[in-house]
Amino acid sequence: MDKLEPPEKFSFPFEPYAIQDAFMRDIFTTIEERKIGLFESPTGTGKSLSIICGALTWLKEYKIGIETRLRNVLSQEKLLAANAKADNWLAADYECSKEKESCRSQRVTLEGLLKRELHWKKRRDQLFLQKKTKEKESDALQESLDSIESVLKECQNGGEADQSDKDLLVEDFQLEDKFGDGFKIDEEQTVIHVQKIYYATRTHSQVTQFISELKRSPFGSVTRVAALASRQNLCIFEPVQKLKSVHMINERCIELQKGSKKKCEDGTKKRSKRNPESESSCPYFSKDLFENLSNQILDEIKDIEDLTKAGIRELACPYYGSRLAVPDAEVVALPYNILFHKATREASGISLLDQVVIIDEAHNILESIAGMYSCEITEAHIRKALNQLQQYHDRYKSRLSAMNLLNIRQLLFVLEKLQNIWKRNPGSENVKTAVMNTDQFLILCGLESINLRDLLNYCDRSLIARKLMGFAERYPESTGEDSASSSSSFMFIESFLDMLTTIPADSRVFLFYESSGSKRAKFMLLNPAAFVRDVFAQARSVILAGGTMQPMSDYEDQLLLLAGVLPSRIHKFSCGHVIGPDRVLPIVLRKGPAGTQFHFSYQNRGDEGMVLQFLRLLLNVSTIIPGGIVCFFPSYDCEERMFQILVKNSELLRNVEKKKKIFREPKRSADVESVLEAYAKCISNPSENRTGAALFAVVGGKLSEGINFSDELGRCVMMVGMPYPNRFSVELQEKMDFLNRKLVKSVSGALPGEMHYENLCMKAVNQSIGRAIRHKNDYAVILLVDSRYGHPNVSRALPKWIGGQLKTADQFSEAFAEIKRFFGRLQTKI
Repeated sequence: MDKLEPPEKFSFPFEPYAIQDAFMRDIFTTIEERKIGLFESPTGTGKSLSIICGALTWLKEYKIGIETRLRNVLSQEKLLAANAKADNWLAADYECSKEKESCRSQRVTLEGLLKRELHWKKRRDQLFLQKKTKEKESDALQESLDSIESVLKECQNGGEADQSDKDLLVEDFQLEDKFGDGFKIDEEQTVIHVQKIYYATRTHSQVTQFISELKRSPFGSVTRVAALASRQNLCIFEPVQKLKSVHMINERCIELQKGSKKKCEDGTKKRSKRNPESESSCPYFSKDLFENLSNQILDEIKDIEDLTKAGIRELACPYYGSRLAVPDAEVVALPYNILFHKATREASGISLLDQVVIIDEAHNILESIAGMYSCEITEAHIRKALNQLQQYHDRYKSRLSAMNLLNIRQLLFVLEKLQNIWKRNPGSENVKTAVMNTDQFLILCGLESINLRDLLNYCDRSLIARKLMGFAERYPESTGEDSASSSSSFMFIESFLDMLTTIPADSRVFLFYESSGSKRAKFMLLNPAAFVRDVFAQARSVILAGGTMQPMSDYEDQLLLLAGVLPSRIHKFSCGHVIGPDRVLPIVLRKGPAGTQFHFSYQNRGDEGMVLQFLRLLLNVSTIIPGGIVCFFPSYDCEERMFQILVKNSELLRNVEKKKKIFREPKRSADVESVLEAYAKCISNPSENRTGAALFAVVGGKLSEGINFSDELGRCVMMVGMPYPNRFSVELQEKMDFLNRKLVKSVSGALPGEMHYENLCMKAVNQSIGRAIRHKNDYAVILLVDSRYGHPNVSRALPKWIGGQLKTADQFSEAFAEIKRFFGRLQTKI
């Protein structure tokens, strides 16, 4: 098939800006050329809509091309067959053998894709017929559902008077028995998927936002969409939904499927309240109903909330219904953890082969993957889990099979060894952290000869963590621990051991000795690229898009190159902002009003004179900047120190608050909304003298990402100092050493570890300053309050829409005059 070219005009709901048109064209071309793209488009430039229109336009053109190509391939095959009947048919056949094989292979692939489309059309017809009979069937199913839920609630409350703890006992099974998710997408070994786009983002709420945007787009009514999410978000069975953690929900769901299977295998079996546990099953687990729900999912776009409503209405599990819709979906929206966790991805029926993957909010991707494959346990976790398992063993040892007793005793042995790791490496006053690889850690524990993978398989199949949770809740006096705090301890240990056995390379284990006397162990993944290698290798194209992707070198080096992506396959795109250059004023401010140089290094942050200079700066600019000023500090400690000095100088505080009432980022997430509401209310109701408010926030805190300070809420953003991470952190040092070993020096000669250290700071800066400009009519001043921002390496790491206009003020008076002219000019126009 000839190369697809971007259309003259995209199906955009309005006339696109030049940068939006360029973005869509680059998305289209990157997908067509099978490349890996790094795309940066500042927030407020319509990034999500540009992604939708660029990618789905390509998909539409590609699907049209499939039919054309198949017709061409069939014609070519007929021509080759005709040539074989010629006089010199042997020579012709010999010369065309490779072409014939190529045609055959293409025909099989293209026919498979079109057959899958036909499969969906048949399902759609089936859906139409089902709608007619749905009401009659629904009444009968609801009656059955009410009966089962009643029985299960009775089960959870203890059922009959004498259960003898049978529900807490680990069931007998053979080690070779396979029991996993309990549901396969298709009975066929290979399921053909239609050509599709996988859209992944960080959180479930962002998945919902994307689907809402897609619904409003020109493609909303003509695109088959499936949204995938965790059981925690999609479970509609109340007794499971109420459980305390994702792990517990997953285990209980799988456990209930055993009962569902038995129910399906023996349709004549009667439910009896006298023996409710024998009928413990999920009333929403029915493959026939899954298919009906999946048809509805594909018939009309549904976000996560819509999915749960449809599941309740159809009495079918949305978690499994959405998975069944994946092969026929043209767009699959899902959170990162499903895409990047191979086992979850495969269980969800996802096939990446030759498909398009779009990763939005990609500035978080390195941290997100590292977080998924990192784990921490404390000495208290181990102690509680050991005590709980020992009590469980002692109470039920006469009722458990030999195989169960053997495995439980092995688990007790492992927990005892883990409990002694700090004794084997006791640390000292000078050594507060021990670092080792996984092999060294296992030797330190004395577990090098134990087959931990077999034990973890036992934990998975026996659901021992679930049994222990029930035991702790029913008999808290036996364990001597608070049931709520101890019930999840074994799950933490299980996750930690799983990391040790599945990620032996490019990882570290840290033993921390806290000054308070507490001890903890942390497993840390050093190389996130190892878990995206297969994504880049299998997918036709991968697009990594974000509002702020600068500096891009981290993604190229730590993600793409370490994942084996060739430089020739990498395409980079970075666009400007929709606002004009006259609507943003970025200034590096070297000195304060009294001429003191701003240099908020870690050592200088306690310099009261410099802090007072910043506060006088805030007082001065408050007289000419309308609305809100958002001040970002490098850490909570720094913000606290600044504010205490302000409180100490009460007259200065009073003078500042005459112009801008000061609000502070709350310590609790639950208080964020109320603080923001009060901040906005103060700005929207200025007094005769007070022109707005100032908000003290922290880089990387609750207000530095995902919160918009548009229009009057953020007429000025101040970056006070540079948020470098703690260079003496052993975790950071290990990461830097790893990068120095794995990557080559930059052209400038800088070590990769040093570049990573610098980039961590600048990525945090860029995320914070991006909070202010949110749409084309917005405007703001960005003050970089530290002389180090004037260094060329720093200014080059700023987003292009800022760096290209950056001004440097050696004296405060220069900056003050620039700011006054900026607002005077814009407010005159407005």
